[in-house]
Amino acid sequence: MKHGFSTLVLLLSLLFNATAGEPVLVGHTAVRIDQWLQQLEKEKHFSGGVLVMSKGATILRKGYGWANQAQRIPFDERTLACMGSITKTFTAMAVLKLEEQGKLKVTDTLGKFFSKVPSDKSSITLHQLMTHSGGFAEIFENDGGDYAKLTKEEFLQRAFREPLMYQPGSRSLYSNVGMSVAAAVIEEVSHQSFESFVRNELLQPIGIGDIAYDYPDSETRRIAHGYDQGTDWGTLMDRYREFGGPYWNLYGNGGFYASISAMETFLRAILDEKILTPAAIAKQQTKHIEEWDTEGRSFFGYGCALGQSRRGTPVIQNGGSNGIYFADMLIYPKDDVALYVVTNDNRMIANRIMAGITQLVFLGKIEQDPLVVQARFESPLAEAMYDAIGKRGAAEFRKNGNGLIDSLGVGDNDMILLEVGQQLSRENRREETIALYELYTQRYPSIVVAWNDLGDAYRAVGRKTDARRCYEQALKLRPGNPRATEALKSL
Repeated sequence: MKHGFSTLVLLLSLLFNATAGEPVLVGHTAVRIDQWLQQLEKEKHFSGGVLVMSKGATILRKGYGWANQAQRIPFDERTLACMGSITKTFTAMAVLKLEEQGKLKVTDTLGKFFSKVPSDKSSITLHQLMTHSGGFAEIFENDGGDYAKLTKEEFLQRAFREPLMYQPGSRSLYSNVGMSVAAAVIEEVSHQSFESFVRNELLQPIGIGDIAYDYPDSETRRIAHGYDQGTDWGTLMDRYREFGGPYWNLYGNGGFYASISAMETFLRAILDEKILTPAAIAKQQTKHIEEWDTEGRSFFGYGCALGQSRRGTPVIQNGGSNGIYFADMLIYPKDDVALYVVTNDNRMIANRIMAGITQLVFLGKIEQDPLVVQARFESPLAEAMYDAIGKRGAAEFRKNGNGLIDSLGVGDNDMILLEVGQQLSRENRREETIALYELYTQRYPSIVVAWNDLGDAYRAVGRKTDARRCYEQALKLRPGNPRATEALKSL
């Protein structure tokens, strides 16, 4: 669908009439959003960038807080911050661009592209990879982390060697591995690196130069540092220079940096159908398969999730995080609205900011404060477990936690425990958090994030010896993982 510039929006009170790279604040809605965000910046450590596009016009494009606190560099419209798994949107669009060029079809199988793919994986299609239904795990067990030195050949050998989680096409479970396999296909077909193909075929034709993995030293001041509970975590670029990379645990599934000015150009090109043909955009934004265990609330398109707004209109969503940077991107095609939020301080994360912005855009006010209302769980099982722990308390959960998990039918879905544990942690319910993660690490001793989260919970109540033990275990499972390394330095 093509959009012209809205005359009505232009006639609203214009506070800034700026070119790309400068703040934009247009109209009463933008003023209300800006006032709320300024309050969060002052009182709740909000730091990041916000983009609001409505009816063909940008009404808000602005940075808040600090890109670099130590050097007093503000977060602005040109600041580069990590979008995490929103990178998957670009991977899917690259596949569709190759289909437009006649070089592949989304129905093509891995057997067409790789001679050494085993029989159990040779019939997996690009369609299944892009809809998280190919059967690959979310990540490799003991994968070494995002910065592990893993070449494409080593990555593919492991992906092809490890057993599938389920029969391809039978369900849909989020998979970083599957999207990285898709990126490997892009390289095989295009004879370019994944990043080069995205830059040359998707971004440069629409005038974008600010979406990439790595940047030259001349751009260092533009790169947002991440802050872990206020402590400077550094940047992904720091890790690339320390460990090399980016390597294939991250390549194609996450890690792109972007400015909000670049994301404005990107989202406008999607709405105006300038990157892909209308048929390809429609294919990407189709509800191909229901996301497993969401009871019809979420479906996967190509590199994105599709659901329904509270008003009953379609919404296309993608978000990402490495626990430090958080990003959220929403497109409401029927409402002609596109939103992007990125944060670089995990004391105030993107999805909470987005929850307030969507209310201000569509309701004109915040009816449910996203900072105090309990976040909606992705799974009803998580909500049931959360409620049960609240009723029973930490002591009772320690005694009968396994029985509760089994009675709820959680099975082997460890993500339920992670979702509940992180919610309890956000609410500072320390003993319940510790009780849950103690059981979590017993049931799933190879999950690195569980050991790190338990270490954080112990550290919060002053149990430094226990915290150190958890971080050391996390490092055994994933050598060099920065979260455990930095935590041990502080103990």
